[in-house]
Amino acid sequence: MPSYTGTIRCSHCWTSGHNKRKCPRLTGEIKEQYERQARTAERYRSGEYDHKLRTAGDVATNEAREWNVNYHANRAEEARKQYLKRTKIDLATGKKVTNKAAKAERMKNVTCGYCKDRGHTRRVCPAVKEDYQVYKALSEKYKQAAYAKLQELNVNIGSMVFARRWVSGEYRNAMYLVTAFDMSNVDYHNQDARCVKVTSPQGYGDHWLSVKQMANQIEEGKAHASASPLVLAPDALNAVKLIKEAFPTSDERQYCYGRYGSDEDVGKVRETLGIPTPV
Repeated sequence: MPSYTGTIRCSHCWTSGHNKRKCPRLTGEIKEQYERQARTAERYRSGEYDHKLRTAGDVATNEAREWNVNYHANRAEEARKQYLKRTKIDLATGKKVTNKAAKAERMKNVTCGYCKDRGHTRRVCPAVKEDYQVYKALSEKYKQAAYAKLQELNVNIGSMVFARRWVSGEYRNAMYLVTAFDMSNVDYHNQDARCVKVTSPQGYGDHWLSVKQMANQIEEGKAHASASPLVLAPDALNAVKLIKEAFPTSDERQYCYGRYGSDEDVGKVRETLGIPTPV
């Protein structure tokens, strides 16, 4: 931390000229803590400290000895990692490690924000890359299904849709015409996305309807099918979200992709693509 004179002052030993990250006193204290905890763990392990343990009769219990060994060994390990991070020296071997080895050591305790496994981050997570391949394959299936349903319903440009709107204090009949289609939002994560654009010639604006909504409108007599089936451009069904859009970094792994997911389609696609089932 900077002092009033503008010089650096350590927040641990309060000496000027270095910060806490470079503090030699703290580094030495961490080393001493490692050595002390390692010695204590070994003394419990060898039985030298049996007199300090809880006893059953006159004999120290194995559970008490094991608990103390693990406790002090874990404290020593924490100090070793702190010292390694500060100095790049492994106290267990006394040798300096490379930056690559030091990073690998730190990564052991990193938990992935997506799959929750240790040892890697979400950016390099193999699970999210595999799930994205499954997502793309299933998204193609649902786009094709939505397109086929629109063709079956004979929904096309110019198809009419009727709705009741509240205008000037009363409900009035309003007519809309289908003016566009956008299949990009239909995917495995949003199988019933709104992809049919309807526009009011009466100036009531635009709306987007899903395939299911269009089917319901036709079934209820609130929409009229076209005389000809819909024909989209060949590339209209090719659009798929990027991995960061389909799997936002703020979201955890969806249940359907995990080990206990019950969606049979995911299992079939994994098998087809040669992707192993999560363990």
